[in-house]
Amino acid sequence: MEEEIKNEEAPPEPTETPVQPQEEPVQELDLVAKANEAAARLEAANKEHAALIAKQEKLAVKNTFAGRADAGQKPLSEEDQKIASARKMLEGTGFEDMFDEPEKK
Repeated sequence: MEEEIKNEEAPPEPTETPVQPQEEPVQELDLVAKANEAAARLEAANKEHAALIAKQEKLAVKNTFAGRADAGQKPLSEEDQKIASARKMLEGTGFEDMFDEPEKK
């Protein structure tokens, strides 16, 4: 038996093929970089938006305490609102007077 094993051919030696490092997909890295840039822009925009909202709230409070926010104005009835919008629409046409009440003689 030993002779049979010795007579067999030795297994072929593995040939070495140069292993080239696999390149990572450049496109995937570009997408990640673009996503990071977009996230940074969104964070900056959110901070600016929050600052603008705070500023707007302060102005609303200031207008309320200054008496310039609808204070003392009589609310218009629905009919008066329609007449006011019709006058505004007809402004400059010469027909804006058609809603005035006729003068009594």
